[in-house]
Amino acid sequence: MQKQLNHQEFKHRQKVRKNNIIFVLENLQHMENIGSALRIADGFNIDSVIIVSKETLDFRKIKKISRNCNNTIKYKIVCSDDEALEILKQKHFTPINLEITSSSVPLREVDFARLDRVALIVGNENHGISDEMLSKVPLSVHIDLYGNNSSLNVATALAIAVYHVSESFKK
Repeated sequence: MQKQLNHQEFKHRQKVRKNNIIFVLENLQHMENIGSALRIADGFNIDSVIIVSKETLDFRKIKKISRNCNNTIKYKIVCSDDEALEILKQKHFTPINLEITSSSVPLREVDFARLDRVALIVGNENHGISDEMLSKVPLSVHIDLYGNNSSLNVATALAIAVYHVSESFKK
């Protein structure tokens, strides 16, 4: 019979590997999504998270939702897209918008294995990635959806994308 593993049993079986992935969270409004992104980042052991925001963030709420992953994953808060893109350039990460656009390609069609370092950019829950960021980052990918809705929650989309990218890196 199957048995659910406790934390210690899971840690014993876990394969640890660092993923050369950065999340860029552009102007997210809901602290729950930032907290979830940090928890996902920790789960996939990614490089770091860049939060683009000019607003004051509620770290009490972020900490609660992230289950303290804000203490285990490196993150940086910047005020502009240009600052975020400069960090990616300095660290040699390829920025990729996770957004449905007129020229986006399905996530499954990108050969991430040929890329050494990937930065997944997500945007505001209501308006998506800004036109400024879309104009500066040439590659946009989307997750194919088959129902009536045209989009997913930011954290859900990040989880799907980071799983796909990290699996591609294993090949």
